[in-house]
Amino acid sequence: MDKMIVDEWQKYADNDLKVVHILLGHRPIQVEIVCYHCQQAAEKALKAFLLYNDKEPPKTHSLENLIDLCAEITSVSIDIVGDCEYLNPFGIQPRYPFGLDLTEEDAIIAAQKCSNIVSFVRNKITNE
Repeated sequence: MDKMIVDEWQKYADNDLKVVHILLGHRPIQVEIVCYHCQQAAEKALKAFLLYNDKEPPKTHSLENLIDLCAEITSVSIDIVGDCEYLNPFGIQPRYPFGLDLTEEDAIIAAQKCSNIVSFVRNKITNE
């Protein structure tokens, strides 16, 4: 495991999460961009976890695939799996017009679910 690479992936996940919190503080909330950055933060965090465990992450945006790979390494709660399922569509569709019909509530929920995933990874990396 290359700690520098893991740290870099975590830093990028944290940066996406920072963007989410900044955007949530401005009205009107740019819900598509918030949801996209939530998915991105979760994706980068999960890839950091895989790298931490000496597994090369696949080139995918699928949080469902990534969490399945993480579950081969450690126990993963059904809540985290559900968070990944919720955020999964936000990796591609919000980047283009007419993709999803999202609300401010969706953005707020996405931010919480993203924070759960990033915290899950941080705790696993810190405590292992």
